[in-house]
Amino acid sequence: MAVEAPKPPRHKSTKGTAPAAPMATEPGHTKQAGPGDLVTANFKVDAQFKQDLKMFAAMHKMSMVDVLRQGFALLKEAKAGK
Repeated sequence: MAVEAPKPPRHKSTKGTAPAAPMATEPGHTKQAGPGDLVTANFKVDAQFKQDLKMFAAMHKMSMVDVLRQGFALLKEAKAGK
């Protein structure tokens, strides 16, 4: 004589729902960052370079981004003069 056990109650998913895709302003077009918008630039550097950059920026009360911007501007200017 077999007795069937009741099925365990179903639990709601804890994963949540997927985020909706961003709406494009025009059909078929995606949003691109404007010239003044901030975007992420990811690149790898060695640990010593990062430490030197961070220390230089702190000693001169600048952000690391400002140090990179000014350094790049100087390099562009030097290369344009050749």
